[in-house]
Amino acid sequence: MKRILYNIVLSLLCCLPCSAQPFTEVLDEHIATVEVRCGADGAALPVIGLGTGETFTLSFDDLSAGYRRFEYHIEHLTPNFQPTEGLFESEYVRSVAETEPIEEYDESIGTVQTYTHYRLQFPNQRMTPIISGNYRLVVTAEDEDTGEVTDVLRVWFAVCDGTGSVSLTATTDTDAGRNGVWQQLGMKVNLGSQPLRRADEEVRTLVLQNRRTDNAVLDARPTYVLGNELEWSHSRDLIFRAGSQFRAFEMRSTRYPGMHQESVRWDGDNYQARLMMDEPLRSYLTEPDRNGQRVIRTDDGQDAATQGEYSFAHFTLHTDPRPDTHYYIYGQWTPGCPARAYRMTYDETAEAYTAQLYLKQGYYSYTYLCQPSGSRACYQADGDYWQTENEYAALVYYRPSGSRYWQLVAWTCPTFAPR
Repeated sequence: MKRILYNIVLSLLCCLPCSAQPFTEVLDEHIATVEVRCGADGAALPVIGLGTGETFTLSFDDLSAGYRRFEYHIEHLTPNFQPTEGLFESEYVRSVAETEPIEEYDESIGTVQTYTHYRLQFPNQRMTPIISGNYRLVVTAEDEDTGEVTDVLRVWFAVCDGTGSVSLTATTDTDAGRNGVWQQLGMKVNLGSQPLRRADEEVRTLVLQNRRTDNAVLDARPTYVLGNELEWSHSRDLIFRAGSQFRAFEMRSTRYPGMHQESVRWDGDNYQARLMMDEPLRSYLTEPDRNGQRVIRTDDGQDAATQGEYSFAHFTLHTDPRPDTHYYIYGQWTPGCPARAYRMTYDETAEAYTAQLYLKQGYYSYTYLCQPSGSRACYQADGDYWQTENEYAALVYYRPSGSRYWQLVAWTCPTFAPR
């Protein structure tokens, strides 16, 4: 019964249409808890410097029984996450072979849900990118029955050559209103010694709020261009809904409930973790948040990677029904909005929107997103407050005349709490 339940839940995570390209795509029902960790604390955007020796770590759990041989390769992408056409593999990657196996793995220890935990540090001695730009790391596996090799996981990362610079500012004084529900970004780009002839053809930018792709802004039109410098000042393209602080819960033990957790119990097949009921916020909360991040950890063992247990986490948002609106659970650990596996359903008895997700023990930062029917836009169910602290990322791409690919020349990822 346990196997059937998690297969039903995990199969919903795969191959779902999204309004924007997600940073992580899970294409196999047995793959869970995908983590891309970069930087000193593991929470940085996965952007590494070209030729600097910087790396990131990809890890995931395979919930099928035993070892599976996973291999990986990388693909160069455009700023809008499409494969770069016209480049030979040898022009963007130095590797021993076209694909390499993921050789670091460990079996779970003492958990009801058995799994194999895989890890990959990238770049490495056997494969490394040699030009800057957007990339996709693709993990593949061979079907035991058909022998067909298929993609099971795709994750985004980027390589920056640092030949330019970019800076961001944030204010709540916007063309859409002042100190209300909006935040206005300002941006300045300097291409350094790179020649700039046609800014509209040679420069592309991507701006993200809390790493969401559904409201990402690609190719905002600059306000000023002077030589090889570009500026976005009071650009209507860079006005974002301010949103609200993210919620959080901890699910660190099967013996007792954690933060914002009402109960945890064993039903004979699975652990059931019921979170405390949420209600839409009525005012701005000043508590610090993690902007949707996740940290895997457990109190039931020494190593959360292999001793962390899986449970069904039950979410409840007590609010009036809105037949014309879909509600979703969102965090940086979800594919984005909309993602059908994270869509909530209205329970008339509980008078609330509910959902259950099969999650590994840890700390989870999350929020609820709403999407009106017929609209591609999503917004936070807790409302918008100009004071909200948000993480904004800006990436700058450059392709001079005659070049066949977009290089990433600059990026920044500050957190702002406008006042």
